[in-house]
Amino acid sequence: MKELLNKKQKLITIIIITGIIFARCNLGLTVYKACVPVNLLFDGLAFVYCLWLFINDKEPMKKGLCNKAVVWALAFSAIIMIYGHFRIRLGAEYFSRMITILTVVPAILLLVLMFYNKDDILDILSISGTVIIITTLIVSLCFDTEWSEWLDGMYSRVGATPAGGVIDTGNLVLILLIPILYQLIVLKKVKQYLWITIIGLFEIIATGAKSSVLPIVFVFAIMIVGASDDKRVIRRNLIILLVLAIIAFTAIMVIPPLYGVIGYRIAELFTGVVAEEYDLHTSTGQRMAMMAAFKEHFMEYPIFGHGFYAFKEMPYSAIEEFRQGTEITYRHIQIHMNFCELLFSYGIFGFIAYYWFPVLTIVNSFKANKKAKIIVFSIMISFLFMDLGLDMYYRYLLPYYSYFLAYFMVETNKNERA
Repeated sequence: MKELLNKKQKLITIIIITGIIFARCNLGLTVYKACVPVNLLFDGLAFVYCLWLFINDKEPMKKGLCNKAVVWALAFSAIIMIYGHFRIRLGAEYFSRMITILTVVPAILLLVLMFYNKDDILDILSISGTVIIITTLIVSLCFDTEWSEWLDGMYSRVGATPAGGVIDTGNLVLILLIPILYQLIVLKKVKQYLWITIIGLFEIIATGAKSSVLPIVFVFAIMIVGASDDKRVIRRNLIILLVLAIIAFTAIMVIPPLYGVIGYRIAELFTGVVAEEYDLHTSTGQRMAMMAAFKEHFMEYPIFGHGFYAFKEMPYSAIEEFRQGTEITYRHIQIHMNFCELLFSYGIFGFIAYYWFPVLTIVNSFKANKKAKIIVFSIMISFLFMDLGLDMYYRYLLPYYSYFLAYFMVETNKNERA
C-alpha cells in the first residue's frame, strides 16, 4: 500500500486539489444540503492524505504550515471572526464560522499539498484546472437557466453555479487558466492546452465579467514577455497581442451577441464614470454611488472600521435596483470592492492586515526566477481587477488559494535564474 501511494502521489494530489476547488468554487456551501458534506469529504481526504505524507516525510509539512502565508491567513481569519461574532459597532448579522473555517482550512491544505509536490506543481494545477474548467461549464449549464435564452437568440450573461454568480465563475476560470497559459505560451505545450484555453476564454467572455475579461489581456502580455529573452520576439508577440486585442474589442462592440454579453458593460463603464448623476439602473452607476457613500462616511471610524460588512447595514446602502413583481425597489448591498469593503469594515487596521501579505509576496518575487515572476505577476494583476469589482476576502477560497500559490512559487524558486 505504501509503495502504491508513493507511486500514485501525483494522481492522488490532482484528485484532491480538483475535489477541494470544485466543491468550494462550483458547489459552494449554501444552495444544496449536500454542499457542505461534499466540501467536508474532500477536506477530510486532504487532511488524512497530508497526515500520511507527514508520517513519511516531515520537512514539507513544516514548510507548508510554519510560514508567513499561514500566519497571515489565520490572523486575518481571527479578525473576521472577532468582528463577525461580536458584531463590533454596526456589524452585519450574517457572519458564519463555517464559511470562515471552510475558506481558510482548505487553502492551508492546498498549500501543504503544493510543498509535497513542488517539482510537479504546474502539471498538477494545469490538469486540475482543466478538469475544473470543464466541470464548471457543465455545472453552469445544469444550474444557470439563462443559458436557455441563448437557444432563443437572446444573449445574456451566463455562467452562474451554486457557488456564485457569473462574476465568480469568470474570476475562477481566469485564475485556473494562469498555470495552463504558462504551459501553453512559455513551455509551448500547444497540443495539450490550447483546447482548454479556448474553452476557458469562452467561459470568461460568456460571464460578461469585466473583472476577468479585462485582466486576461494583461496576463497574456506577462506570459509573452516571459516566454522569451529575445527582445525582437517579445516585440513581435506583443504587437500580435495588441492587434488581436483590438480585433477582439471591435468584435465585442460590434457583433450583437458579444455586445449583449460584455460589450454594453464596457461601454457603460466609460459613460458611467464620467456621468454627473449616478444611474442606479447600471452596475457602474451603482458602484459610483457606493464610492460616494464610502467617501462621505469612511472617516467616521477610519482606524478600526464600522464592523463586519457594516456598509450593507447603513441606510445609504440601498442602491441596487430590485424588482418585486411590478414594483421596483432598492435593496441594501455591500460595497462590491475589496479595498473599500476592508477599509469600511475594519478600517486602516484591517486593510493592512489583509494586504501586507500579497504586497510582500510581490516584493519577494523579484528575488525569484522568471517562472515565479510570471505566475506571481499574473495572479496579482488579476486580483487587482477582481478586488476593484468585488469584495473577495470573506466568502471566497480563490484569493487565499491564489496568494498561497504565489507565495509557494516565490519560496520554491528563490535565488534561481532559470
